[in-house]
Amino acid sequence: MVRILLRFSEQIVEDPIVSQIILDLKVPINILTAYVNNKGGEVLADVPDEVLDKVVAAFRKKGATVSFPKLIEVDMDKCISCGGCVALCPVEAITVAEDSSIVFDKEKCVGSTCSACVDACPVRAIKSIRQNNH
Repeated sequence: MVRILLRFSEQIVEDPIVSQIILDLKVPINILTAYVNNKGGEVLADVPDEVLDKVVAAFRKKGATVSFPKLIEVDMDKCISCGGCVALCPVEAITVAEDSSIVFDKEKCVGSTCSACVDACPVRAIKSIRQNNH
């Protein structure tokens, strides 16, 4: 799966673009986060690697902007387990284990669309990285 960030302008935000593409291409798209109002919207989604080019082309054809957000990586050798990042994570991708160490779940992380943990880390153990092949 490849994570993509879709942006919809005010002119197209009311069109059912995501559902149309899912139905037309018969492809499973996993929506991770979505913020939409009458001024526009953003959707962060996972798309299967094997249909990525086709899905991206379809969204762009319908007027959506498609980008590839960076992922977050934690350098556990630098991490001091201070917990400064835990409370800030809106999707609970960072938790504290029973031994007080920090546990990072890449599957839950929404990546650079948030980055609250990157800015909060006092020792810079958390950074944004590019997705493979993008």
